[in-house]
Parts: sequence; structure tokens; C-alpha cells
Amino acid sequence: MSRRATEIPGCDTHDMVLVHRAFTREIRLLADIVEVTSPTDAEQVVRVSAHGREILTALHHHHLGEDELIWPRLRSAELDSALIDRMQTQHEEIDAVMRRVDAELSEWEHQGGAETTDLLVEGLLRLSELLTEHLRLEEDSVLPMVARTLTPSQWDELGKRGIAAMPKGRALVFLGYIAEDADAGDWSAFQSHLPLPVRVLYRLLGRRGYAREVALLRRDLTMSRKVAK
Repeated sequence: MSRRATEIPGCDTHDMVLVHRAFTREIRLLADIVEVTSPTDAEQVVRVSAHGREILTALHHHHLGEDELIWPRLRSAELDSALIDRMQTQHEEIDAVMRRVDAELSEWEHQGGAETTDLLVEGLLRLSELLTEHLRLEEDSVLPMVARTLTPSQWDELGKRGIAAMPKGRALVFLGYIAEDADAGDWSAFQSHLPLPVRVLYRLLGRRGYAREVALLRRDLTMSRKVAK
């Protein structure tokens, strides 16, 4: 008999909280980074734009995975359909703002200018506001239902889909963003769910790649904050 056939409902969803922290932090930081990036620094503008698109794409796939793998299973279990409806509605609202931000990101990259920068920052702040509200509700009210309802294999499927959606090699760097706000216990628990080769490659390559990337992305923001002090 297969593992799936013998599994009983019940899974640990805390990993999702760490992923949520990465998304909320990076989108909020992106607004600050865009604001301090000089439009004449073409290399930095391209770097920041690429990071923004990667975060938006990863968030899109994260929500798509929930739409296809989580909400239907909760509905099948006849659990709080009004709450699930609200989750899906919030996904639609967030997706609309993400499309707007993606378009503004392209304009900022190719045209620059104070007005374009202001519109992009405004869009990112609105996205940050909506996402924070959505993830708070999800963590407080939805994840406890998921933990009782889905099996470990069903829950793992969501994480595997998220990793598979990322370009080759980028998942290792993205792990650094997840680890950034995790304490030692949280990160140890998160890593325990990763295959051994992935854990090794993260220590050898991903962690250093993440550190180099963040240093460049936040360079101007770090300098701005030092000056402000």
C-alpha cells in the first residue's frame, strides 16, 4: 500500500509562515529600494527590476498553488466556505495590483523619472498593505484548518510546486530570503523538509549567492539609512 493511501490528515504548516515573511519583507523593501535608486544608475535599475519581477512571479505561483491545491481540498472537507471565498477574492485583488506593479516596474526601468518612481512606490506600498492583511488572515484562520485537514504528502506538494516554478538555480538563492528572518529553530525545522542535496548546495552556493545579491540590491538603501542616522 502506498504512503499516500495510508496517510492520515495532519501536517505542519509553519514553513509557510517563513515563506510569507520573505514575501512581505521583500515587497516592502522594494518600495524603499526603488525610492533611493538613481535613475542614472542603469545597472542598478536593471538589477532592482529583475528582483521585483522575480518576487512578483514567485508570489503569483505561490497563490496559484493555493488556488489549485489548498482551497479545493478545504472545500471538499466542507470547511468554512465563506472564509475560503474571502481568500480567493483577496488573491484576485492582489493579482490585479501585482499586474499594475509589473507594468509600472517596466516603465520605471525603461523611462525613469520622478513621476514614474512615485507611481511604482505607491503601487508597491498598496501591494504590501493588501498582502500583509491577506497573509495575517491566512496564518490566523486558514493554516490551522489546513494543518488538520491535509496530509503531509498533500502539503509537501505545494512546496514542491513552488520550487519547480522557479528558474533553475534560483531556488537555492531564494532559500536565503526565507532564512533571513528565521530564528535557528525555525530554520532548522524548515531545512529538515528539504532533500539532503538541496541543503548541501544551499550551504555551498545558495547562501553566498544570496548574500552577494542582497548586498548589491540594498546597497543604496543601506547608504541612505546610514546618512539619515
